[in-house]
Amino acid sequence: MNHISDILPKTFKKMPAARKITEQLLIDSWPEAAGVYVAAKTQAFALERGTLLVRVSDSVWAQHLALQKKQFIKKLNRLQRTRLLKDIRFLVGTVQQKTQAVAAGGQEKLSAEPLTAADLAAIEAAFAGVNLPEELADSMKKLFITMKRKQKQAVREEVPVCADCGLPLVKKAQERYCLCCKREDFGQTS
Repeated sequence: MNHISDILPKTFKKMPAARKITEQLLIDSWPEAAGVYVAAKTQAFALERGTLLVRVSDSVWAQHLALQKKQFIKKLNRLQRTRLLKDIRFLVGTVQQKTQAVAAGGQEKLSAEPLTAADLAAIEAAFAGVNLPEELADSMKKLFITMKRKQKQAVREEVPVCADCGLPLVKKAQERYCLCCKREDFGQTS
């Protein structure tokens, strides 16, 4: 019998959008790899042909971080279990406040979007009859609850959502992309 940790990476690599998802995961991992202090002065915003583009607040930071880029590349690739990232370019520009708030707190604070009893019942029903180890099932339920809260927050904030599944679209460079449906989407606002 195969363990799920062996099956998931193989299945993920076969998905048509696996590369785009991995690219977005590398971008999203920047604050964790850089650390709280550095992440407050920087913002990863795109990945193009294996090069992560990171906006920095000034040229002194760009120079300082360029000297450490090999360590950042190793750490990011290790975090996402990939070899996709080959280089990092530090570009001087305006760092958005949202990224600074995320870095300062360690992670973005998701507003406590209330879930209805029907939302929670639907999540429980999704796991009915599925034979998973208790620890894995609990982790997956937490993930589903978080995703449902993000979906509700996106609808409330009128963020573009996928026309098929309703999940918020991830913005990568100039494209919007649904992680659930694995396709590019212009989305809709509710």
